[in-house]
Amino acid sequence: MKKGFTLIELVVAIALLSMVLGFSGVIFKTSIEAHRTAGANSEIMQKLRAITDQLNSDFKGLQKDAPLLIWFQQDTGVAEPNRYDQIMFFANGDFQTVRYPVPVSGNVARVYYGQAVVNRDIIVNFVPPWLEDDKEKRILGRRQHILTADLDLDSWPDISSFVGSFIPLANDWYEHGRISLADWIVISNDLSCNDQIINTCFNNRPSIDLQNSTNLHMLMSEGVSSFQIQWAYYWPVPGQEGYRWWPSVDPDGKSTYISHFDLNVANLFGIYFNLPASTTNSDWHPVELAKHEPDINFPAGTFPKALKFTFTLYDSKGIIKNGRTFTHIVYLD
Repeated sequence: MKKGFTLIELVVAIALLSMVLGFSGVIFKTSIEAHRTAGANSEIMQKLRAITDQLNSDFKGLQKDAPLLIWFQQDTGVAEPNRYDQIMFFANGDFQTVRYPVPVSGNVARVYYGQAVVNRDIIVNFVPPWLEDDKEKRILGRRQHILTADLDLDSWPDISSFVGSFIPLANDWYEHGRISLADWIVISNDLSCNDQIINTCFNNRPSIDLQNSTNLHMLMSEGVSSFQIQWAYYWPVPGQEGYRWWPSVDPDGKSTYISHFDLNVANLFGIYFNLPASTTNSDWHPVELAKHEPDINFPAGTFPKALKFTFTLYDSKGIIKNGRTFTHIVYLD
């Protein structure tokens, strides 16, 4: 006589099967999440390599005797503010235009990094989308203008009529400039042009429309929510000698000094190197007059020993909710 399963054995078997299926579901779900997270991390690391490789390439040819300008800006009224810094400098290298009808190449360029305005045409109430809460959609832009004396190219900007010709839209459109590095120094020493340079380069961030290929040459990376720049200087006070980063919070690590941003109620200001101290724009300070720790001024001729870039990257699918923050240091001396 054949013996079948008892009711108890059947219940136990079903319970064991349910447990196996349950564990299998958990393992499957965990595996899927791990795969998605790994993919998101891979995407972020690709963005990181693209940004750091380009920074290294540009600063490898930095012209240390040429103008270097940095604009610092952060959120107001929040505990952990995002930064929206900008930098412009001149560099040697092998540069070539991307979209200009006639390819232009050269070995000196004016280079800019900063978060871009996304789709300028849809700005509402003068609030650019890069300042909105959707951090994942912010974009890091890079502009380059190859310095050339080619008379066959559009003469922009023209030193003979610099004011008025150096307009924001042209700054985005052109990838070359007819003003030589020597002429930039001359222009920078001219009060009638000084603020025009600053306002055009920094008060008008790159305008990038992701649906328009004509301005994608300025796209460095998507998903960059915060972009912070600091420069290294030597602190000479006896007993406290060493290098520090400016601007920073609690620079000596002992809460002796306030945040450098607290010196400016608007939480935005600029500093420039290798330019005459003749600017009339009160938001900008020449290095020898820059406010920082009490009773100390940077001497004339000061130049950063290094630059520190700190930025937060997001993956395109929003899998890593808070993104990942990285720091990259470029040594200049």
